[in-house]
Amino acid sequence: HRPMADRLATPEGRRLYKRRAALVEPGFAQLFQRFGRDLHYRGRDGVDTEVKLLGLVHNLNKLFRHTAIPTS
Repeated sequence: HRPMADRLATPEGRRLYKRRAALVEPGFAQLFQRFGRDLHYRGRDGVDTEVKLLGLVHNLNKLFRHTAIPTS
């Protein structure tokens, strides 16, 4: 834990951590809105696998529903 705390204590570390809100948080918000907050698996490996699977399903659904903008 100490190395991460040391990195976050620097101006560069704080700047990079602020970007997380724009990069990571919206993805989790979309997953929670679509699938709910309850996970069915326990333990780090199970939860990691379930979140990745939900993300895959969510992204594939976006791809299948996407309509291309015609070019003229």
